[in-house]
Amino acid sequence: MPMNRQRGFAGIIMLAIFGIVMVMMVTGAMRYIQSSQQAGTTVHAVTQSQIKAWTGVEAMRQFFYQTGPTQLAALSVGDAINFPTDSGLSGQLVAISTTAPTCVDGVQLVVNVFGAAARTSAGVQSIFCVIEGQTLTTYNMGNAVFIKGGLSLGGDINILNGENTNTSFYVEGDIDGHGSISGFSLLYSTGNVTLGGSQNDIATVAAEGDVTLSGSGGYGNVTAMGNISMSGGVNTLSAKANGNITLHSSADVAGTLSAIGNVIMEAGTTAGNVLSQGNVTATNATIGNLMVEGDFSETSNGAVGSGQVGGSINRADWNEKVNVSHIEGLTVAITPVTPVSVTDLRVDAWALKSAANLAFDIDTSGNILVQVRNMSGIANGDYYLAGQGKNRDYLCDTPSYSDSTCHKKVCVGYSDSNSCFNYVSKDDEWQLDGSQFVPAVLWFNGSVDVGTGTYVDTVIATKNISTSGSHTIKSINFAGYNDVCATSNFADFYATNLCSAGTLVYNPLANIALLAGGYVDDVFYGGDITLGASTEVYGSVIAGNLLFSGGNTKIYGYLTVANQSGSTEGSDFHGSTTIDLSSLPEVYNPGEVVTGGSQQGGGNGTGSANTKVTQLWSRYL
Repeated sequence: MPMNRQRGFAGIIMLAIFGIVMVMMVTGAMRYIQSSQQAGTTVHAVTQSQIKAWTGVEAMRQFFYQTGPTQLAALSVGDAINFPTDSGLSGQLVAISTTAPTCVDGVQLVVNVFGAAARTSAGVQSIFCVIEGQTLTTYNMGNAVFIKGGLSLGGDINILNGENTNTSFYVEGDIDGHGSISGFSLLYSTGNVTLGGSQNDIATVAAEGDVTLSGSGGYGNVTAMGNISMSGGVNTLSAKANGNITLHSSADVAGTLSAIGNVIMEAGTTAGNVLSQGNVTATNATIGNLMVEGDFSETSNGAVGSGQVGGSINRADWNEKVNVSHIEGLTVAITPVTPVSVTDLRVDAWALKSAANLAFDIDTSGNILVQVRNMSGIANGDYYLAGQGKNRDYLCDTPSYSDSTCHKKVCVGYSDSNSCFNYVSKDDEWQLDGSQFVPAVLWFNGSVDVGTGTYVDTVIATKNISTSGSHTIKSINFAGYNDVCATSNFADFYATNLCSAGTLVYNPLANIALLAGGYVDDVFYGGDITLGASTEVYGSVIAGNLLFSGGNTKIYGYLTVANQSGSTEGSDFHGSTTIDLSSLPEVYNPGEVVTGGSQQGGGNGTGSANTKVTQLWSRYL
């Protein structure tokens, strides 16, 4: 490349190209043959020189791939291309652009490459687009509900699992609520769990802190790295704590109660088996079998079917229902409760912009600017959203509507004169309200209020998302081919990367219905999702910060709340929230998503980041 600048870089280029040329001879010949067949070029006298020229073109493509757009953007028009002196190749950089509409977010380079052989020469001019590869992680979520930052539960939340075996509910922080939780295989907290109200059908409640259960409810297993306290009509099959366990009033453990610390059982409480490495104090309680390393005391009319005590035994002389014996040096084996390791993930809407079909922004003049990718009937590039009256909401080459410069309508309003878009600059908020939007992956710079209506889209916002009115949104994969690729309003305007040959092309990003929040200079902004009354979401919901649900909300997918701002508020659920996994389409996988960043702390994601080099056009000189 350049001889007149960056000489160290030029030397590296020469060495790189020398190796590439040797490897690319066969490929160059194949490219020549293909080109000659297409162009009808069969003149034998120039065959060898043309092969050399195509070899040089392929060498340039490989070099661009290895170098990447950042360094290539530093080159200058007119720079010579240094091939090895005995290769018979020469070349020059003819043009370079970082704003070409045919190479969005990349560097477009025009190069002339000449090959010489047997006293003949041939030249090929090629245009390349070089785009930096984006690392996008496909993340396989291990929990149907993942909430980071704590949860305040004022309403009800339940899960309908059908045949879906992943129904765990993981909260990084405290869980505090008096509503009901039902249907989950695991309710896990890295902090404390405090639940009242009526709970049903939770296989396991686990906490790295304390567990406090009151009201009424049935649980399978309860475990805590701290203490456990149960009261009221609470009943469990088993309970295990690294600290103390206290049963109040009529609490019941049908199976085994295990505590590395002490056990306190008040009047009316029962346990099938009690194991303790500390002391056990009972007052008119009922125990089936007892094993305690420390002291045992029953101060009233309680009962123990059988038991062994390593320490002292204290009971009333008249109480013949306590059948225990002293075993000096008794040890009780209890395996401590240990924390669950869960892979974290990073949510970043900015990283997903390049994966969107339509990316909405505002230019410096206040015009709506739309970056289009992989949509039928329109070239990739930047367009304005323009028009008035019945010609509203068209993708146009200029900020004003014209039949000759406007191409596709992106949505259908409630009437011809109604726009589907309203941008409120003071709030940096997009307000969507129309009868139908083009089914696609939609990206917005700012916050989004998704209004009344039914949407078949994946909606991504760099700040916050809220829903209002009677709202339904279906993710691309949930909706399926007919609702995405064959709609009457957008029969000739569809996402070509999602629709192919009569089938829906699976894309993990398209499992998401709503995703909010992104990083700017390593600072996280937005990320709150607020689901209004009567909201139905057919797809996974990913809030980069917190989630607030205040009405009758149904989510047919997984729910993830990442709290990347480090908020101490926690998410808040009121009203009724249902996670329905009972009957999902075959092409839809709610647990496999793309969030715009790599997972933290290892785990189960996959990602790639390769420079993309596209040869846009070539001709003989």
